[in-house]
Amino acid sequence: MTRKPHDVLATREARAQLPALLERCRQDGADADPVVIGARRRPEAVVLSYERYLQLAGGRERVAAALERQTREAGETLDADEALKIADEELHAMRRTRRTNRR
Repeated sequence: MTRKPHDVLATREARAQLPALLERCRQDGADADPVVIGARRRPEAVVLSYERYLQLAGGRERVAAALERQTREAGETLDADEALKIADEELHAMRRTRRTNRR
């Protein structure tokens, strides 16, 4: 049995709760919990704060830049294991930065 990472809010409920969801995003910013929405409670979309979106987009850019830099320095392409290792290191660096900024 597969465990869903989040409860899925039905689209009808999401429509009714949209003002409250937006208010929670305004108040909590990047710390607002994402809300998963879908017809028949099947995950189809995620509502998250704009701040969280920017963090995620920035993470993707950092990983892409790190991979590009590593490839350029090595003068060759990376295999999947090397790319995953670099991506993991960047993810941990982002988490450390986030924890430091919260203090």
